[in-house]
Parts: sequence; C-alpha cells; structure tokens
Amino acid sequence: SITDSSCTGRHACYNSSVGVISGQSCDGESSCKKVLAQSITDSSCIGEIACLGSEIDDVISGKSCDKRLSCFYVYAKSITDSSCIGEQACRSLVSYYGETPNVSSGSCVGYRACYYAGFYGVLGPSISASCKGDDSCYVAGYTGSVGDLVDSCDSDSACKDMGFYGSVGNVMNGCNGKGTCQSVAEEETQSVSAIVDCCNAPDGFCAGVESNDGLVAADPTCKAGVNLADTLALIEEESESDTSPFTEKQLCYGKTAVENTVASLSKGHSTAAVRYGVNKAFDDLGCDDKSDSEICEILQL
Repeated sequence: SITDSSCTGRHACYNSSVGVISGQSCDGESSCKKVLAQSITDSSCIGEIACLGSEIDDVISGKSCDKRLSCFYVYAKSITDSSCIGEQACRSLVSYYGETPNVSSGSCVGYRACYYAGFYGVLGPSISASCKGDDSCYVAGYTGSVGDLVDSCDSDSACKDMGFYGSVGNVMNGCNGKGTCQSVAEEETQSVSAIVDCCNAPDGFCAGVESNDGLVAADPTCKAGVNLADTLALIEEESESDTSPFTEKQLCYGKTAVENTVASLSKGHSTAAVRYGVNKAFDDLGCDDKSDSEICEILQL
C-alpha cells in the first residue's frame, strides 16, 4: 500500500517493491529511487532523490531524509524522529559491506552530517542524539569500524575522520565541539578503544589523536573510558578461552559490572559511582587471587 498522497513527484517511487509508504512521503524527483521498503512514514523522503539507495525494511519516519540525496546509500533499519534532515546527511550510512545502525533522536542533522558513516566498514549498531552539524561525523567508519555514537559528535566537523582505516570503539558523550576529534585513528594499524565523557569543547580537543596513548595525552579524562573498553574486550576473550582462570559466572557478572560503569561514566555520574562500579567488577571477577591477570591489573589502575 502507498497512502496519504505519497509518491507524487517525478519518478517518486522509482523501482520500488513497497510495503507501506505514507504521510505525504516521496514527494521529490526520484525521491525513493531504489526503495524496497517496509514502511516509510510521516512525510519522509521529500527531498530530491532523498532515499536513493534505500532498502529500508522497517521504518524511516519522523520527517526524515528531507533534503537532496539525504539518505544516499541508506540500507536502513529504523531511522526516526526527524533524522537525516541535512542534504546528503546520511550519505553512506550503511554501505554494502557495513552493518545496519539505528538512527534516532534528531540525529544526522546538517549538511553531510554522517557523510561516510559505515562506508565499507562497521558503524553502530546505534547513532543516538549525535552527528548534529555540518560534516559532524564526516568519515565515520570508512573501511574501519566505529562503535555506538551516543550524545556525541555534535558540531561542525566534530568527528571528521573517525575510523579512517583504523578502528574506534564506542563514543559516548564525546567529541562535542567543532573539530574536537578530527583525524581519530587515521592509520590502518591505529585504534582507539573508546571515547567516553571526554574530548569535549572547550577543553578537550583531541584533533590528531590516532591511539589510546594519544587520546589520553590529549585529554587525561579519557583514560577511564579506555580502560573500561579494554577490560570489556579482554573479558570477551576470556569467555572464549578454554584455559581461563575465571569461571563463567565471574565473567558474566564482571562484564555486567563493567558495562554499567561505562554507562555511569558516559552519563556524567560522580567519580565515586564510577569507582564503585570498577570495584564491583574487581570483586565479581574474583581478582583478589588473580593478580597476574591483565583484566585485574587494568581494573586496579
């Protein structure tokens, strides 16, 4: 079904095999060009060629994709709440080799705001309240990888070359301010574990950072997030090891404690709250009798 005055422009539902486009959608020249949609709603894809490479399969809504080429290579699943409004704002959000992120809470608003997001790499699974500003997530992913973006990359060129041949972990309440994290992980062999509650203007400019050491040198408050991200990665490795000194229960409880601590850090909770979470992870993992474990060493830093 196509309802509510949808697909009225020239070639508006071009090459479509559509399940539900509604709400005055697809009202520009070639605006839903290659759609194989499962619902585009609420006045979405109004701009010229707005959903060019779409293969949506579950919801673009909330007045999304409302400028020329705004969802370029979408392959999206759930872009909501007025997202992707700027011209080319989600240009390569999910390329052929990428993974499908969610985009919500008014994200990707601004000219080319999520320009290369996921391009031949991995981005996501989520972008939330992030990438607001011209070129704000410029080359996110780009043949590398980027984790979740939450409350981050808000300002012009804020995360300009993020990922770029390297890898970046979750970015949570980070890189907010013009050019704050420009050129992050800009080499094939470089990586940044996480950017959590740091690299925010006016004090946390991390332009030129290409490694964890460089990140912490640029903004020492990044250290906690890096340590916690490294801990999570090591817990995952231990859970797959047949010779791990940790029990399955210890790894499960320890991982939960670290994840909760990362959330506390990203939400700006007190140092005492973060320290409580680290101590709980230390106890849950039984670190008192595992002094030679890298995980336990990191949790003591």
